[in-house]
Amino acid sequence: MNWKNALTFFCTLFAATATFAQSAPGKTLTPGKHNFTLQWISWDVPGKINITKNADGTFAAKGDQYSDDKKDFVTIDGTITQTSPAELVFTGTIRTRYSNVNNGAVCEKTGTYHFLSKGARKYWRLQEMDNCEGNNVVDYVDIFF
Repeated sequence: MNWKNALTFFCTLFAATATFAQSAPGKTLTPGKHNFTLQWISWDVPGKINITKNADGTFAAKGDQYSDDKKDFVTIDGTITQTSPAELVFTGTIRTRYSNVNNGAVCEKTGTYHFLSKGARKYWRLQEMDNCEGNNVVDYVDIFF
């Protein structure tokens, strides 16, 4: 194989890989109810996040997950823009509370945050995951496809 054929082969392979990554199945945010979790509460009994499409192409997002006794929770309320199959940009408020973290106080984050889907994951995970407590305590807040 000469260098021109090799270059053509690798360029074709790269273009096909890029196209597949951009159209990865399941990594498109769609309107409807999606599973929504905070690891402290449960991955097995998810809450729900309702996604609705806005006229400007962004998505309204509102949801929650509560523990059985309703004392611990995660809530989300704001707007999402999908910037790529792997990334969501969320602007709004995320509130978490777990009795054994942050002295049981609510951790409220208001602003712009990023959710990423990596590898074979079936969800986007909040990247600004530090809990208000500090001390390397993190909240895994996930929005499922």
